[in-house]
Amino acid sequence: MSLNQRLYFMSLVGATAGVAAWALQAVLLSLIPAGSYAWIPVVTASALLGGLIGGLSISFDDRWSGNRIQGRWVATGTSIGIAAGCLSGALHLPLRTALPGALTLSVVLSWILSGALIGVGLGGRWFSVNRSRVAHGMMGGMAGGFLGGVIFGTMSDLVPDVSQALAFALTGAGICFGVAFAPILFRDAVVRLVASGDARVSSKIGGREWEIQDGDSFVIGSESADMSTTSYGRNVDIYLPDASVAPRHARLYGKSGRFYVTRHPDIMSEAGVRRFVLRLQGHSVTAPRELVDESLIILGRTTLMFAAKKGKGEK
Repeated sequence: MSLNQRLYFMSLVGATAGVAAWALQAVLLSLIPAGSYAWIPVVTASALLGGLIGGLSISFDDRWSGNRIQGRWVATGTSIGIAAGCLSGALHLPLRTALPGALTLSVVLSWILSGALIGVGLGGRWFSVNRSRVAHGMMGGMAGGFLGGVIFGTMSDLVPDVSQALAFALTGAGICFGVAFAPILFRDAVVRLVASGDARVSSKIGGREWEIQDGDSFVIGSESADMSTTSYGRNVDIYLPDASVAPRHARLYGKSGRFYVTRHPDIMSEAGVRRFVLRLQGHSVTAPRELVDESLIILGRTTLMFAAKKGKGEK
């Protein structure tokens, strides 16, 4: 799946989460007695939106990476989304009270706040790769919240039910699109799957691309999500189900505008060098080697290509 395809499907996931959140909150609110606290509908809607976006986006991301969906990661993503949604919902009413004469502006700002907090929760999954990914999630969430807030704030009096459903869908789509698009927008290079002698690689991740930016640090290996012990993210960032690739085979990282590949510490021993192939442009890698545009990286029986953006990685 290419990066463009990922953007499309992430947007679809977010829109689905938004519509589902809108439908669920309508059902739940119908069960709440009239005259209840005004904050209940707002917090309920935000929590549902955050939880569904968190759970569904994590499920899609794991499937996109070639791994099986892990229940504990979905549960963690859902919990983080609910917490972010509850926090943003709790801040909605004070914000609207502070701007009593500007209802549309207060609504838009409230939705932006919800999107930002939910986006931060999603971006936090990539904190170990690059801390800036959290900021990417926040920016994407804010963009999605802005779209949703404008629709809801301008149409709520005309078609309240339709505008709310559309606002939820656009917010969900915007948040997920932004979380996926920001790393692509700011990427300095892309790593592409070229070919593999192991059929499982092609069947699970054929056509896959990974965006790389300065400051990133990716672990490449064959360790599946099932073997990971973390509660929210994978131990291996670029998963290659190649039988001749070590569980944690290599590390690809960016530093000061340059990019390097090196062996993972797990296979730095003499025995590891003999058993596990890691070559760059046909030469065995035993120490960090710099990557340039169209560098070919061979790991086991799988070949990846490092493609730099114009002006990047050139000597």
